[in-house]
Amino acid sequence: MKTILVATELSERSDRAVRRALRLAAASGAECHALFVADDSLPEDIAEPFRAQAEARLRRFLDAAPGGETAHATALLGDPVATITDHASAIDADLVVLGLHRPRPFLDALRETTMERLVRLLPQPVLLVRDPADHDYRSVLAPVSLSPACASALRAARAVAPDARLRAFHAIYIPFGGLTGESPGGAMAAAMHREAEAARAEWSAAGALTEDMAEVELITGGLREVFDRQLQATGADLVVLGAHTRSLYLAHGLGSFTAEMIRNPPTDLLVARPRRPPPAG
Repeated sequence: MKTILVATELSERSDRAVRRALRLAAASGAECHALFVADDSLPEDIAEPFRAQAEARLRRFLDAAPGGETAHATALLGDPVATITDHASAIDADLVVLGLHRPRPFLDALRETTMERLVRLLPQPVLLVRDPADHDYRSVLAPVSLSPACASALRAARAVAPDARLRAFHAIYIPFGGLTGESPGGAMAAAMHREAEAARAEWSAAGALTEDMAEVELITGGLREVFDRQLQATGADLVVLGAHTRSLYLAHGLGSFTAEMIRNPPTDLLVARPRRPPPAG
């Protein structure tokens, strides 16, 4: 990583994100940019002093934080989602770091959260920080659906947590088990496991995964059930997911499990989209 962008609301939730971004920048030698976005719908005589005060406060916070003296502090006027997206592009960020979404139960039930919109729109991997940034990541858990986005997620995990233990798994759900009486070792389960093995081999080759990435374990069970067991067993402090972005008009364009994790992550969460192909020519 060469450039990290962290967006902050100057809240305690955001402070953790800034500290994590600074820690990652120090470990990787990346340049860190901290951004605050002020509401541009305020009258100009209020908005501009507020923006300037916020930038000064952000600068003071960075100067007092370990590794923050060399970070860039910027406050801009605008819509948060559009401004963060544009600024990430302008500085050619490799990673965008965010604090947790402030829950708004009624509105969140009706529309995407700000975090979901940012993950859907940003081409860069997005790290959502929930926990204090008092240590490097030690254990990473990666549920894998054998998609291009999941291959990108594993590569992003290695960039963010190069020394952490990486556990990747693919859950094989056996449908209608209650109706058919199909057991985990039955004929249908065995056939689906063989199909998953073939799909895993094809996916691994197409994703250009490196040898230091753990082989994806195939585990029979529903995704949420398997995930909860693996999270408890590994004690992971970072969960890594691929974002399955589809049409804006479809519910859960990121994938329902990913959307659920963004709204209520059990630990820090890294979400990546499929790697963009290089420009032609």
